[in-house]
Amino acid sequence: MHNLAEMYVTTPEAARMLGIHPVAMAQLARKGTVAAEKIANRWLFSRCLIEEVAKTYTPKRGRPKKKSRYSRCSRDEGSNLRQGIH
Repeated sequence: MHNLAEMYVTTPEAARMLGIHPVAMAQLARKGTVAAEKIANRWLFSRCLIEEVAKTYTPKRGRPKKKSRYSRCSRDEGSNLRQGIH
């Protein structure tokens, strides 16, 4: 019989294995990107699953980049809009 500590890892342990922050790990679980079970208000991850994910996972730093508001305008049109000229 396997010990639960051998089969599952907590959020901080899983985050350490992937090289990301524990909050980011919880977000992956909430989104369903990484399979997890929430027990007693804590996420538990399968150790073997996290080890498999760690082989190919590359952490992305920072917020996703958004398109600028005037990205479709040409350079001249964008400067006219900023100056209030239509």
